Amino acid sequence: MILYNITFLVNEDIDAEFAAWIQYDFLPKVANEGIFKGQSFLKVLDSPNEGTTYSLQMMSASDQGIETFKSSLFKLIQEKMAQHWEGQLYMFESKMKYIAFH
Repeated sequence: MILYNITFLVNEDIDAEFAAWIQYDFLPKVANEGIFKGQSFLKVLDSPNEGTTYSLQMMSASDQGIETFKSSLFKLIQEKMAQHWEGQLYMFESKMKYIAFH
């Protein structure tokens, strides 16, 4: 099982708008596609960064699910950033493999 994580560093000016878009627009689209076993949206409480830090985590059985997401739904994030939040939102991705899961 692979955890695909996208971390967002969000300017305070767009914090509420961004969080609402992820929760009520983007995450339902991800869930409807059925690519991932599950997805979570988290707020990082002890981030050393300015603004707000969020983590979007999606659990996949394989790299194929992540690649499917990147070739389709990931573009929605990139388009929204370019059109509405340019310079106010930064993100980076990471993949983690589960070693033990209880």
